[in-house]
Amino acid sequence: GMISRYEEGKGIQHVIPAFKQLLKKYPDAVLVLANSHGSYAATIKKLLKDLPDDSYREIRFEYNLFALYKLFSVFVHVPVYPEYEAFGQVYVEALAAGIPSVFTRSGIALEFVKNRQNALVCDYNNSGEIYHAIMELLNHKELCELLAANGLKFVKQVFGMNHYFHQLVKLYSNES
Repeated sequence: GMISRYEEGKGIQHVIPAFKQLLKKYPDAVLVLANSHGSYAATIKKLLKDLPDDSYREIRFEYNLFALYKLFSVFVHVPVYPEYEAFGQVYVEALAAGIPSVFTRSGIALEFVKNRQNALVCDYNNSGEIYHAIMELLNHKELCELLAANGLKFVKQVFGMNHYFHQLVKLYSNES
């Protein structure tokens, strides 16, 4: 699954061909595209026409993102260059949900996403690498478990309330 506006910089145009190839091995797979609107919608819709109608779902807006993440076997977020994301909350959310993920490194992911440690990392604009990374996750349960556990552990350490509160206390007490 993906949670990305239909913008060229989000890289959805590289995921759809990867998913089309994946359907050859997993014909019952379903691609979920949440937040399915934006300035690149015409191009995305054209690419989706290459897929069977029952192989994808578009969700314009989902209120319960945590429940949505839990539906995904694999999460994919592949912006097309490092500076595309200002922050990239979706990286943190996916890891916090414990979902094995395929990423390109953009925004906050530049600081902490490590290939084969907390996600699989692909080159920008590379449908082939996206396909191979998704396939690797679908075929290696142990790798999925490792990435999910490491991602969740990291998010708790760096973005958890204990860390946040400690940093806030340091700030107000002028500790360095």
